[in-house]
Amino acid sequence: MTRPLLDELDRRLIGALHLAPRATWDDIGEILAADASTLKRRYDRLHEARMVRVIGQADWGMHSTAMPIHVFLDITGETPLAVLHRLHDLPHIQLLAQISGDYPLYAVVHAPSEAATSEAIDRMFSVPGVRRVNALPALSTLRRGRTWDPQFLTETERADLLKLTGARPEGTATATPPAKPLSEGERTVVAQLLQDSRASAASIARAAGLATSTAHRVVRRVLDEGWVKPRLEIVSEWLGFRTAFILRLRVAPGETPDVMRRIDQLPQTRLAAHVASDMSVLATGLVADRSALALFVDHELARIPGLLAVSVDVMLAEPRRYWLDRDLASGLGEFHAPTLL
Repeated sequence: MTRPLLDELDRRLIGALHLAPRATWDDIGEILAADASTLKRRYDRLHEARMVRVIGQADWGMHSTAMPIHVFLDITGETPLAVLHRLHDLPHIQLLAQISGDYPLYAVVHAPSEAATSEAIDRMFSVPGVRRVNALPALSTLRRGRTWDPQFLTETERADLLKLTGARPEGTATATPPAKPLSEGERTVVAQLLQDSRASAASIARAAGLATSTAHRVVRRVLDEGWVKPRLEIVSEWLGFRTAFILRLRVAPGETPDVMRRIDQLPQTRLAAHVASDMSVLATGLVADRSALALFVDHELARIPGLLAVSVDVMLAEPRRYWLDRDLASGLGEFHAPTLL
């Protein structure tokens, strides 16, 4: 597949959709001082090239009563990519990556229950080539993936886009189900928004067999309740961000919440999690290249008090991120949306 050639307006459009994935073309055009029909054509071109896709980030309580597990795998007798390919078909795999460091593979498992989590980890031990599995349960997580900032916009543009969404900080993620079970119509709308969070109420009504007025009301509720958060996914390498990384941090006693909050505020961060390990904070992020990563570690990270030790690994390949398959040859692939409870 030929990579799309991006100009300044393409990048600003992508930056806008990061902040306001469901904003209308008219609203985005007004903020970016660009023609709405031009923006739609450009988005359609990027979408067709499989560079961008707006999916839904499901609230954890919609699909699980358990927290995710961060898994590091050692291998023997096989290449890392061969084992990675075998892991691809296991259930409940949110993320897969080949990384540098002592453990060549990293995965995130988010199963619907603790029992299903145990079974998923157990199956990893039986994959040919897997020598050792180091599973780190998340104790708390600040979700950042949908608000990682490529910094393509001015501060004024960012502020105006955030006003459109009424966006609030994501805060700590929990696996708490809704107060009462969803209706069949709500479940249908949630499933539709997970696959395409720019879908209109009219198109959802047609796909779900609902009246347009009903679909509009249910879509509004699903989004207002935070059951689904629209999220732009991209092929970051095609945008010039080629170095994804993972940090494991040893933190002074009592400092974990503040360290996580400070890391979460950095624009390079995708996720910050408190995990059950002697290296108690795990964070992932994305920068342009390895030189930028060195600056991030030596300057941004070094300013955070309470850090006792830092382990940095580079993600050498990331064939799945947030349930979405991706590669540099064909772009964004299949979305393995988690099954609703």
